[in-house]
Amino acid sequence: MSEQRVENEQCLATYGRTPVQVLEDAGALGARFCAVHATHVDEAGVASLGASGSTVCLCPTTERDLADGIGPAGRLASAGARLAVGSDSQAVVDGFEEIRAVELDERLATGVRGTFGAPALVDALAPHGHRALGWPDAGRLAVGSRADLVTVSLDSVRLAGCDESALLDTVLFSATAADVTDVTVDGVDVVVDRCHARIDVASELRAAVAEVGAERP
Repeated sequence: MSEQRVENEQCLATYGRTPVQVLEDAGALGARFCAVHATHVDEAGVASLGASGSTVCLCPTTERDLADGIGPAGRLASAGARLAVGSDSQAVVDGFEEIRAVELDERLATGVRGTFGAPALVDALAPHGHRALGWPDAGRLAVGSRADLVTVSLDSVRLAGCDESALLDTVLFSATAADVTDVTVDGVDVVVDRCHARIDVASELRAAVAEVGAERP
């Protein structure tokens, strides 16, 4: 929604309303609604998304790759919207890169540091995203929650000398997907010692890319 300015222009030309207004008129906004991108939402749209308690899924590396722009993350959060992060690009698939871009892009847009501290970024990375997917029992360490766990190694040059008092900030702003060693989904090990337990990811990806290329005219 409103990923690019042209979407807003076409929506206004067709309906006389912005994308947010069209969805609001249809009764779509609310706790179960998730707006993906929302890069070019106007102030009225920001207010509507916030007041309705909607989730906004930001995809910063995609917006960067496509030159779409920087979304109003700070204003959305201040208005009451819940922020999550996602990736819909083959260029970068790295949760750490996405989540720190929320804060770093906000710095570029506003000239202010620290709009999103580590706790807010963790909320966007885990519980808010799970909530948007309809999984409120995931994204947190608690009895009865899904056993979705990620293990991050602190041995890389990116995290060398990591101080325990600033561990969360260091991981969020310095780690990459290459630092993830193990992933457990719903109690099942999916990645073990940096190797996918079910498929050869590189081979499967090469085959998929080749198949797509072969289908082109």
